[in-house]
Amino acid sequence: MSNTVYRCSPKKLFSCQLCGKVLCSKASLKRHIADKHAERQEEYRCIICERVYCSRNSLMTHIYTYHKSRPGELDMKDVKFF
Repeated sequence: MSNTVYRCSPKKLFSCQLCGKVLCSKASLKRHIADKHAERQEEYRCIICERVYCSRNSLMTHIYTYHKSRPGELDMKDVKFF
């Protein structure tokens, strides 16, 4: 079980019906389904390492986590959408 679940109230957990992942909020579940299970219309490519993500939110999290850049430090005009 992920660390996220431990920070959630056990009475307020939301489970993905497609893969079983447990999330803390309805909004997180909705974002998870859109990111992981929806038809891929666009891809979001990191301009630093070329890794591809299925949502802008996932790309921004990646940039902050792995490249230590915050939104606004990179020119988002350079983010590639495929």
